[in-house]
Amino acid sequence: MAVAVVDYDSDTTVQSESDEDAMLSGETEELIQIQEAPEGQGANVQSASGHTQPTAFQPDAGALDESAVQMEISSAPKPQDQLKSDGVKHVNSNEEDDSDDGRICSICMDIWCNSGNHRLSSLPCGHFFGYSCIMRWLQIGCAAGQRRCPQCNKKASIKEIRVHYARKLQVLDTAERDRLRDELERVQREKNLLELELARAKLNQQLHQQQLAELQQKLVQMQETQASGKGQCTVGSMSQQSSQQNLAFYARVDICREGGCRVLAYDMFLSLLVVSQCSTNTLFPGYGIKKIDALEFRPTQFVFLHSKAIRDLAFHPQRNDILLSVSLDRSAKLFNMSSNTTIHSYTTDSPLWSCCWDAGNSNLFFVGTSNGIVLQYDTRFTNGPVCKLSSSNDSSPVTSLAAIPTCPGRTLARGGFLACRLNSCWAYEQRDADYVGSQLPFDGPFVSLCYDDNSGHVLISTRPSVRHPHSRHILCQLPKTAAGVDPYLVCNPVHTFQGSTSQNLLSRPCQVSVSGDTLVAAHQESLKSLTLWSVSSGRQVFSCPASQPVIDLCPVQGNNTQYLAALSEKVLTIYNFK
Repeated sequence: MAVAVVDYDSDTTVQSESDEDAMLSGETEELIQIQEAPEGQGANVQSASGHTQPTAFQPDAGALDESAVQMEISSAPKPQDQLKSDGVKHVNSNEEDDSDDGRICSICMDIWCNSGNHRLSSLPCGHFFGYSCIMRWLQIGCAAGQRRCPQCNKKASIKEIRVHYARKLQVLDTAERDRLRDELERVQREKNLLELELARAKLNQQLHQQQLAELQQKLVQMQETQASGKGQCTVGSMSQQSSQQNLAFYARVDICREGGCRVLAYDMFLSLLVVSQCSTNTLFPGYGIKKIDALEFRPTQFVFLHSKAIRDLAFHPQRNDILLSVSLDRSAKLFNMSSNTTIHSYTTDSPLWSCCWDAGNSNLFFVGTSNGIVLQYDTRFTNGPVCKLSSSNDSSPVTSLAAIPTCPGRTLARGGFLACRLNSCWAYEQRDADYVGSQLPFDGPFVSLCYDDNSGHVLISTRPSVRHPHSRHILCQLPKTAAGVDPYLVCNPVHTFQGSTSQNLLSRPCQVSVSGDTLVAAHQESLKSLTLWSVSSGRQVFSCPASQPVIDLCPVQGNNTQYLAALSEKVLTIYNFK
């Protein structure tokens, strides 16, 4: 009886151990087909030469038993659903040969297994093979020093073979998805760049439109000045009454490199100019004042006062060596400038923004809080405020306070003070021991106000708004209480000077008396310039560039010369009139 033996480690060949099967090993390869017959009938075995030999088919006995191996010849087609004896499905040779589909070993082109010699294995380069195939490839197919991956030709060794325990491994084709994702990221980057360029273009357009409007306004003003014959078109000229006066740079004083400067105060009798600044000593952080000699404009001394920023300063109207200061640290202090000592400190419930001395009683002073309340203190009573004034419809911070002296025959004849809040301006007249307030008929938002004793004018400054696109400096006078005059009219507007189109800082303007005329000095933030208007003519008479935003302006008189001090966050600039 002949026995068929299959060698799994070599190519698929069949060897016969008897002479009866010698014909199977000849030069011509024979196709052996076992045709099944119904039970009880025989099966025919047909050779390649065409001879038919009848044999008896017995399922329980014969040449092939239950463990017989079906022989597979590469040249013969097989049905797609034919199975091996171990239950593994054969791969159809007509199917597309794809070694990267996650199912077929690229060496033997057979399905890898999850156990046995042909289990799933891989090399460090990431390619998968059957264990027996890649082992045989590295041992026999490659030289000892030239072992490489059969797919990518990268160097590999037997010890680098890794066995994987997976029931089924399939690679998901994400090439198209990755390509679309990269394309989406590229389009999003381009979109972001276009949006950034669009935002920049819009910003440049707004800036150009703003500059165009300012230049057009300046052109109109210069044309009006030239047509009226009261001034010249060149910058730096004055009107006819003050044509001989020009503003020129005089000195520059560096106050603080760290910044923090906020307010100026000047005392003519002491010839002393004080500037608020932050402390430069790291051991004593806070804020204080720097004394500046108004005759030579040189700094002399720094004095520490408050733990937080100083918002306002005011010299005593009679005792010139006493300085009143208010700060965001909720305290008001009386400071002796001669001895550099604090006379008394008053503590409040809210941060303080402004202060002024009473014009009729030198023992009284006022402070404005951040919640819209005005407090009156008496230096003879240190327990607390003697009067508290508030507005029912405005609780915004009190940015400025200005005392009004008594003057019969005009509004506020008994004296009082003006209070400027961010949203409204109020006039308070003294009535016995109390004050009666009335709101001024002007549109805000407001920045500051100041009162000039020499001219009796009130200067109210506002910020740009929807109704008024430019900042305004409204010059008012206190009208006389004669027949036909509205008794409720407190301030009568004289001039309204148009300023810049933007104002982010609470810059305080001032009034300067020069050669029989009063000039209104203010900083124009959008134009980055310092501008002066004449009260007598109502026109702009001077403008000079300001490299840094001006926070406060203060007139200074010394050496028989009128000066104008302009304060920025770090530098004090002095101008003089020639």
